[in-house]
Amino acid sequence: MDTPRSEKTHVEVEVDDDEKTFKYVDARSAAPSVYEKAVPVLEEVDLPPDGGRGWLVIFGCVIYSAATVGWGYVLESIHAEKACEQRTSLPGLFASSPAVWGVTEEYFKENVFPDASASVLSTLGSMSGMFMTLLSVIPGKLADRYGYKPFLAAGGILWTLSMLLCVFATQLWHFFVIMGLIQGLANALVYPLIVALPAQWFLRYRALTTGIVVAGSSLGGGVSSLVFRQLLTAYGMKKSFAIYTAMDGALLFAAWFMISERRRPTERKKIVWIDRSFFADPVFWSLGACFFFTVFGYLSPIFFLPTFAKAKLPDLSDTLSALPVTMLNFSAAMGRTLIGFLADRIGPVNALWAVVMLSGLTQLLVWTFISNYAGIMAFAIMYGFVCGCFLSLSPAVAAQLWGSGRLAGLSGLMLLFNLPGNSAGAPLGGAILSGTGENWTAVSCYSGGLQIIGASVLLYARFKREPKILAVY
Repeated sequence: MDTPRSEKTHVEVEVDDDEKTFKYVDARSAAPSVYEKAVPVLEEVDLPPDGGRGWLVIFGCVIYSAATVGWGYVLESIHAEKACEQRTSLPGLFASSPAVWGVTEEYFKENVFPDASASVLSTLGSMSGMFMTLLSVIPGKLADRYGYKPFLAAGGILWTLSMLLCVFATQLWHFFVIMGLIQGLANALVYPLIVALPAQWFLRYRALTTGIVVAGSSLGGGVSSLVFRQLLTAYGMKKSFAIYTAMDGALLFAAWFMISERRRPTERKKIVWIDRSFFADPVFWSLGACFFFTVFGYLSPIFFLPTFAKAKLPDLSDTLSALPVTMLNFSAAMGRTLIGFLADRIGPVNALWAVVMLSGLTQLLVWTFISNYAGIMAFAIMYGFVCGCFLSLSPAVAAQLWGSGRLAGLSGLMLLFNLPGNSAGAPLGGAILSGTGENWTAVSCYSGGLQIIGASVLLYARFKREPKILAVY
């Protein structure tokens, strides 16, 4: 079985015949993961250009991110208001898609399905994230073998079709099929590919460009929530979805032509559906455990900040109570980009540990002690800057640890570690809040503590691969 390797200009691989162990001689690349059984050899590898055509590819990926995954990200700002009323229910189980849906849910409840319960409508909003998380590993592995462009085309067509079908949908179950299954499948076809593509074009700026792509979903969601709300008010649901169908179709069509791969067809590896080289590697489980604990602690502030603001300031308006989450989202978009820039200088694994630890400490040391509106806004901006960076750093970390040869499939596989936290993180926070008699310190300690555990278990992967404390890795 071929094993992944990263890009290096000059790589020497030595094999100890007696102990059959491998020694790796570092080159000038920032990605030092090489595992090849061979005699000592000097190998030339084509390095990414770190610019040029790559920036157009990144722009195309940003458009895909904003138009597809970004459609869900607006829910964080609107749907968080509803979390106050449903702390332990299903809403927000899969909060990887929480954005424009909040605007849509509000319109559905008031104008289309007034008899539907809030929990049913919120569950509808979470379905696409669930299907994306569950299915991403399959198109990721297929794309690693057969190329990214056909799957990106399929994802774009399927997404545009889903928006068009919303024009003709009349029953609630229609929207469960369209917004849940079809859009979830479209996101699964798109997301693992657009976060893996930067690694083909960038080495020095790999984490930065991946952060830009992921930040596109936050920015796209923020803009879409404002635009779609105005469209619903002015034109109603059917015309609004028709307008968005045309917009998404045109944008995705243009973005598809911007995107290209650098890999030659001969460089595409055969599909390994169950890759034992990963499952037998303790580093893989260390990184997976980091994501597992981090996501459990990630969602509580996002979903409960409006509730927290109302509890501390009962006379606060609904708009002002939701504003901290809006600021959190825009701060997250900035953080994903700037932290990506930093990660290219200190190493993606180091950056991942730092942002997860800071995210947990911000909850424990800031959220625990604030009680006025200025403090709430400051916490929202501080937490937003670091809280979502683990998502944008994940592909760069995977490429650092195992190379970029099968990165799309590996990115999809890593998403599975997020599933339990996406499913139970916020509901557990709500249960703790209710069970402790509205004790917000218990909630901040729960979510912040889990993220600190996530940062701690990552240390195994970091020092197993690079024992030097101050090394760029």
